[in-house]
Amino acid sequence: MATPFWKLPAHRVPTLGLYRAILKTCLQLPLQCVNQPGRRRQPIQGKGVGPPKSSEAYPAIRRSYLFALIRDRFRYHRHCTSPRITTGYLQEAEDVLVKLQKARDGDEEVRRELQDLVSGRRGRLKEVIDHLHDLINWDPKRTTQRERFTRLKRAQEQVWDVRPQSSIALDPETYYRIVLKPALFQFPPELDYYPPTKYPNQFKNQRGKFKQSGGVFLTEVTTAEGSRFPRIRGGTQPEWISMMLKARVGRSVHRVNEWKELEDMKLMMTIEERFLKTLGVKDLGYVKEIDKRLQEVKADHARRNKFDTNSRNGVKVPIDE
Repeated sequence: MATPFWKLPAHRVPTLGLYRAILKTCLQLPLQCVNQPGRRRQPIQGKGVGPPKSSEAYPAIRRSYLFALIRDRFRYHRHCTSPRITTGYLQEAEDVLVKLQKARDGDEEVRRELQDLVSGRRGRLKEVIDHLHDLINWDPKRTTQRERFTRLKRAQEQVWDVRPQSSIALDPETYYRIVLKPALFQFPPELDYYPPTKYPNQFKNQRGKFKQSGGVFLTEVTTAEGSRFPRIRGGTQPEWISMMLKARVGRSVHRVNEWKELEDMKLMMTIEERFLKTLGVKDLGYVKEIDKRLQEVKADHARRNKFDTNSRNGVKVPIDE
């Protein structure tokens, strides 16, 4: 395997020196030229922790948008082994260094260009913002619920990392994530949540917000033994939920069958004891034992059925109402 250009002994020091000079110059620029405007994006309270696979809204070390963008470009091209292609990248880096030095020295034209870059009026941020508007502005009459869920999930992922997919594939770590600030793009209140990966448990408290907005609709499903749970209309139920519900129904059916068998046995033994009593035979006590076991089965069924169903949650109305 060929060695990357910047790792060659003859080119390592000049290449890394140029990269370091760009980053140091970036740190010397005014904040309005390197940072996105507004406050930082925070996790949604009670609706997840923000970005996927992370318990924090941001990495611990905070850098400006321009700093992160320069670092991302260098890391994306770090595996390049072609001298011809690398020469072009180095020439672009030198041009960027000259432009940043002009901005540091007070060139207003270059500073306005950088402000447009970090404010989403041009460059990568503008592309991301336009794409986000296309994702969430769907037509309710022409899109299915599953498609809306997928588009919203993609939009949330884009907000929490504006890098191209090629860069995300090379460096998926949260440390390299570049997050879009709310001042540049804000979700509508009814869509301001992070869709879950497997099952939308958090949709239970959002049932009233989706009807008028064309968002994700839920429907209430009731199983044979009484379990109630929300399901996305137009979506596919996960296999693990189907297996869980099948096991619940099987356990409930087994308890009910034993219940009915004991009732039949109790009735038969009651008739038998009456017949023996007319014959003068005192062979009693069976009905009492059967009734004791029957009451135990009834109590166990009521307890387990309450545990398996959603009755303990106090949900009395359908989810869509």
